[in-house]
Amino acid sequence: MNLLRAYAIYLTLISFNNVCAFNVLAIVTLPLKSHYMAFDRFFRELATRGHSVTVMNNYVEENPPANMTYVDLSRDRYPPIRMPAMSAYEGMNSFHMRLVNTYRHFLIGPQNTEQDCENLLINKDVASFLDKKQKFDVIFVEEFMSECGAAFAAALYDAPIIGITSHTLLPWAYSRLGIPFDFSSDAYYFSSGGRNPSLYHKIESYLTDIYMNYVLEPQIIQIINDVFKKHKPGIQVDVRKAVREQMKMMFVYQHFSVTGARLLPPQVIEIGGIHIKEGKKLPQDLDIFLSSATQGAIYVSFGSNLNASTMSATKIQEFASALSRIPQKVLWKIESPEIIKNENILMRPWFPQRDVLCHPKVLAFVSHGGMLSLSEAAHCGKPLLAIPFFGDQYSNAAVVEQSGLGTTLFFNEITSDRLLEAINYLTSPKLQKSARNIQDLWNDRPMNVLDSAIYWTEYVARHRSAPPSLPSKRTAWFQSGLTDVYITLGTILFLLIFMLIYLCKVVKGCIMYCFSPAFKKKND
Repeated sequence: MNLLRAYAIYLTLISFNNVCAFNVLAIVTLPLKSHYMAFDRFFRELATRGHSVTVMNNYVEENPPANMTYVDLSRDRYPPIRMPAMSAYEGMNSFHMRLVNTYRHFLIGPQNTEQDCENLLINKDVASFLDKKQKFDVIFVEEFMSECGAAFAAALYDAPIIGITSHTLLPWAYSRLGIPFDFSSDAYYFSSGGRNPSLYHKIESYLTDIYMNYVLEPQIIQIINDVFKKHKPGIQVDVRKAVREQMKMMFVYQHFSVTGARLLPPQVIEIGGIHIKEGKKLPQDLDIFLSSATQGAIYVSFGSNLNASTMSATKIQEFASALSRIPQKVLWKIESPEIIKNENILMRPWFPQRDVLCHPKVLAFVSHGGMLSLSEAAHCGKPLLAIPFFGDQYSNAAVVEQSGLGTTLFFNEITSDRLLEAINYLTSPKLQKSARNIQDLWNDRPMNVLDSAIYWTEYVARHRSAPPSLPSKRTAWFQSGLTDVYITLGTILFLLIFMLIYLCKVVKGCIMYCFSPAFKKKND
């Protein structure tokens, strides 16, 4: 009897350990709503399952779960990031647009870091929160251009950190995690080369990566140190040490079925699709509109940061002309629905995107190629036309095309005929079948993505020092797939040196000739 009682107590203790609530802090400083939308469902589910969750962000929810509280970072902060009017992109060719996109990251990265850090350290709500002197079992920090969240978490709390992204793993994060970035096969965040890029794209990505790691990152780290010295002079911060020692895992918004297979350790978990909720029935008017679409429907949306009504009248007319010539009905997310009058085109400022895309009558998706839109297209098995503008959209567009999920059309190249041709391609049997195949791969996982993320969160909170870091995280890091890059750059350098030597010899010969007796005699 005593043995049975002891065994029952043991099972009770084990069960308690597995279901005990943890205190979770999430720091998401960037004022871009699409970034936070990638995490919102996950944080709310942690609270629903009994964990105490505190979220520092710029988008406070009105009706959070009982265990969820917010620290408002939007109060008294600098104005939110605003994207240019879409008409501003019409005069740029695609190559120029992509270079400008990369340059803007270099330019605004330090500015955003300083603003984020300043706001985080002087925000009154943050100060009130810190006065409570709470302890946390695990802390999430958004990994993007700014590292202030990681510095803040490591400096003020003795808790394991999990990085979380709303996009593919950033190139400078690889070395911090102790894993190589393979330039020969991995899609680079700033590149349109996609997976298995060309030699040109490898060289471009390699040179960009050198700048990011050896120029931009030290600059950002120095900015963080300066802001902490200014506002928290008694606190020592070391971003590299924080990431190396306290960051135990990284949750990355990607999935190999679309973004490609990469060499990833157990510390990196692919969470692509984690924001996608269970389907709901469409509002009656939308359901009636789609049900009457005898030849299917096309959904058009440029996300939450681009306002489609800011296109020029000429460009809007190109879209309208193409959309009015297809046999399918159209749902177009546009902020000024009165722009076009056509009974086959339903225009509204907002649609329940996931439920629209998964409707059986919807055949294709015209999008800016953001990661959340890409993941919903894969989840619902709908071909995607990616029209990239900024951020990771160029890289996303490349892998969309390479994976077979869809195709790409650059904004400056859009005409009525080309858009019509692209939509017809998306609705072809070939692309419809390809998208359904990707849907099967995307959704067929050993564990539901939300359950997986919660399991690993609890794992880190339970063990604190696990999973153990890779040995290379504490030693030198390396890059692979660069043999042809080194050969090419070496050849170019050799030719430049050869040309320089030849030029010097020519100049030297000219100078010597000018001072020679023969030259003087000739001019006398």
